[in-house]
Amino acid sequence: MLPEAKSLRYKTTAPLLYVTNIDASYPNVRVYRAKAKDPAPLATISDGVNIPFGACIDGNGTLYVTNEPPSGPGWVSEYPVGKTTPSKIITDGVNTPGFCAIDGEGNLWLTNIGGPNVTEYLPGSKKPHTVITAGLAYPIGIAIDHSGNLYVGNGFGASQQNVQVYAPGSKSPLRTITNGITSPCGLAVDSNGTLYVANEFQSDIAEYRAGQSVPFQTITQGISHVAGVTVDKKGTLYVANIGGNTVVEYALGSLKPLKRQISKGLYNPAGIAHYPALLP
Repeated sequence: MLPEAKSLRYKTTAPLLYVTNIDASYPNVRVYRAKAKDPAPLATISDGVNIPFGACIDGNGTLYVTNEPPSGPGWVSEYPVGKTTPSKIITDGVNTPGFCAIDGEGNLWLTNIGGPNVTEYLPGSKKPHTVITAGLAYPIGIAIDHSGNLYVGNGFGASQQNVQVYAPGSKSPLRTITNGITSPCGLAVDSNGTLYVANEFQSDIAEYRAGQSVPFQTITQGISHVAGVTVDKKGTLYVANIGGNTVVEYALGSLKPLKRQISKGLYNPAGIAHYPALLP
């Protein structure tokens, strides 16, 4: 981990985007004002991070960042709203973490590539409450819908790349999505139950209506080598576009990117989270 830095505060009065940079020379989390035209970073979080990958935000505005350092199993850093130094570090049950998600009860869910498994942490806890292993080979992306269904993407090194769907409280997959899935990375679910799957090396985003296993449309314009995705309460989709070192935005239902995007301060952007968060 990096040396502890002095805690700084940044304003959280406007919608924000948190973007992780996994570049080894610039390992940090950038904070931007959302819906602005190529804004400069409002703040930079570097304390407590080392090759930060995933990011997620709970209902209180607490930011969680997964870290994949060059050596060791990694950790999750927890940042109170508006602060740049971590209040907590989670290591128990963490093993090369991928992305994270928050459910309707405020529980933290984490994919562990090195498990391979998914771990759940109750609010305030640093120890896993639930561990899921069934159906997981290389878990990386994760999302939770408003019914409490859990979506986990098996990507990269998995022999069978797919998205596993788990019913609330279940540790065994309810169904498996394979149609339209190639190297799945980030996952997100909007308020309508639409599932977004970022296929990293396919450089597209497949969209699935609630309960469906075949995509109804696929985004290809404006992106290359995609990683994390997130949505806001209005259905705007934000994409961490590693191939272009940008964050690209799409209006609800659109296949064409909006003209505004973020490029300043980005170095291999991977994880992305919106504040205030859209929670199940």
